[in-house]
Amino acid sequence: MRPRLLLIGHTYAALENRKKLQALAAHFELVCVTSTTEQHLVLGRPSSEFDNDSDAPTRSYQLIRLPRSGQTSTTFHYIGLTAVMRSCSFDVVLVENEPWARVCWQARVLKALFQAHALFGEFTWENIERPGWKGALLAPIYRAMTATTDFIIAGNQAAAQLVQRCGAHAGNVLVAPQLGVDLDNHLPASSAERTMLRQACGLPADAFIVGYCGRLTEEKGLHELLQACEALQNVHLAILGSGRLDSWLKEQQDTRPWLHLLPTRPHFEIPSFLRCLNVFVLASKPVRTMQLCWEEQFGHVLIEAMACGVATLGSSSGAIPEVIGHEKAVFPHGDATALASCIRDVMNNSTIVQSQLDRTRRLYTHDAVAKQWAAFIHHHLAAPAHVSEAHQRP
Repeated sequence: MRPRLLLIGHTYAALENRKKLQALAAHFELVCVTSTTEQHLVLGRPSSEFDNDSDAPTRSYQLIRLPRSGQTSTTFHYIGLTAVMRSCSFDVVLVENEPWARVCWQARVLKALFQAHALFGEFTWENIERPGWKGALLAPIYRAMTATTDFIIAGNQAAAQLVQRCGAHAGNVLVAPQLGVDLDNHLPASSAERTMLRQACGLPADAFIVGYCGRLTEEKGLHELLQACEALQNVHLAILGSGRLDSWLKEQQDTRPWLHLLPTRPHFEIPSFLRCLNVFVLASKPVRTMQLCWEEQFGHVLIEAMACGVATLGSSSGAIPEVIGHEKAVFPHGDATALASCIRDVMNNSTIVQSQLDRTRRLYTHDAVAKQWAAFIHHHLAAPAHVSEAHQRP
């Protein structure tokens, strides 16, 4: 009998992300708790555009939608989670969020009350220690988290090192992505397909096009990306997204005919944009202030671009180099000259495309990610120290 896994994560309110659940359900009797469809903006579009129940007939797992109490991703808890925890016996309870998130502690307390014999796990992306009083406040929270968690899945190497510094045993920490990529809709485009896709996006058919999509913010390195493309002179730059730099980018577009700003679109339409490109760039920069302390935690769009057969370049910020896995595709963050050099190298020789495509197929599909998670969790379930009454259920 497959172990029964309760997975709690607001990520799965997005239709595209639930493809990972389908892969995970091959290894577990899976129940997933996620959020009800909400009316807030995601990259400038209603969140409802990213979610619907069209996948319901094919689900091999149970999806439970609960309303959230709280506004941000780390300050909410789920209304009704107690009833789910009391509904049946689980072998594993796994929650996805940061160690200080309210929903993680809600799940931890309810697990102790109603699923005492289950393993408790947590997925975290957080890869930096906060400065000042925030760091001092979070330190004991991290120590309490590691002391009350059976296993941790870290979204990057720095996150794994952080929880280990706070008491987690290395053998109880797995470094693995949260989500994979669907190769059915992320695939290389033929020359004819690329021309057609560019026409649909209003992009020049024969140009060498560099692209970016995501949040339009300073920390995403968009100033350096524009500087690099301007220095090259013979490339076009296509940017898709929404954020604080909207107005600035529109001003730049007025004097730069090679700059193309595209409106945001639902997640399932992103591959058609990526497949237009010759090069995708994620030029993120770390930020260290009391207001914002952040460094790239994975950069999921990197593996999406790689799966589409697009040469993919990234800065040295955070987890980007370990995701790309190719040193010639990485440039120092904040260095527009180095970025321009990387783009020029790809223009002259795009051999990284096939190696990046192979890497994605090997490591970053939904099936590959699910297998990593499952092997790690099954290993902990089989450990002699874990004797669960849940395993004896009829």
